[in-house]
Amino acid sequence: MTSDKIPRRAVLRHGLRLTAAAVALWTLSACAEDNKKMLACANPDSMGAAENALRKARHYVEKSPDLAKTCSGCAFFTAGQDGGACGTCAIFQGPANPAGHCDSWAAKQA
Repeated sequence: MTSDKIPRRAVLRHGLRLTAAAVALWTLSACAEDNKKMLACANPDSMGAAENALRKARHYVEKSPDLAKTCSGCAFFTAGQDGGACGTCAIFQGPANPAGHCDSWAAKQA
């Protein structure tokens, strides 16, 4: 005679795995939402082809891999007048994220 019952420990183990997976997915989705908020400065869909090509050629990214070399510390960057997060770049002549970076980065003179 075989028993078709599932052991209580197996149910608990599967329940814990499902809970851990749900927490991991929730954490990852929160990180993705933060990244979307960060990318608000330079929307490729609202820029012309020439500006997008220039940004691509200069390897512009919304978040600098080197925190010592961000757009906010670049000589070509002008902070936004409205106090918002986005500024402008003299190279791109368009919006730039203060946390961004490109190959044309040059340190501001003190």
